[in-house]
Amino acid sequence: MEKERKLQIIRAAVKRFDKHGVNKTTLNEIARDLRIGKATIYGYFKSKEDLFFSVLDYEGSQFLEEVKIIFVKEEIPLQERFLEYFKSKENISQKYKLISDAFVQTLDDKGLDGELNFIKKLFNEEEEIIKSILTKSGNKNFNQLLPNFLVIKSWGLSLGMRFQTLSEPQKNSDFNDILLKDIENFLN
Repeated sequence: MEKERKLQIIRAAVKRFDKHGVNKTTLNEIARDLRIGKATIYGYFKSKEDLFFSVLDYEGSQFLEEVKIIFVKEEIPLQERFLEYFKSKENISQKYKLISDAFVQTLDDKGLDGELNFIKKLFNEEEEIIKSILTKSGNKNFNQLLPNFLVIKSWGLSLGMRFQTLSEPQKNSDFNDILLKDIENFLN
């Protein structure tokens, strides 16, 4: 029951933070959404900031599960799984708005220390998934920097694709072809 209540609070906070932003959301509003008292939220979280970082962790774990699901599809060639991985980040700002916002805030040096720590943790966990996939693929001699490079490149492309979609959305199919060739070069 305790874990379920905490998860309910986190899910309600996700909706509020996504819609109104962290700064414009109050714990009273989240409590009202759940029909509980604000004191109940304080029973699980020390502050709104503590709740926000729990929300980031929750979204981060969901995102990482999606990444794992992409790579367990062993019937699909490795290059295509990497293409799917890169493409999964095209719409990250819609699906995981808070992660995307934390990423941008960190780039702008406007983020909280906790956001920077979250981004570092997310990158490290993503790197471990990539390293595991490369090792399982039988390519034991890959450059040890490759997992980090692929994670950073995927996030950079996600930001770049946002700008590309704004300027010339019809070029997306051309980018997919270039990206697939790029991935093949990295993996060979």
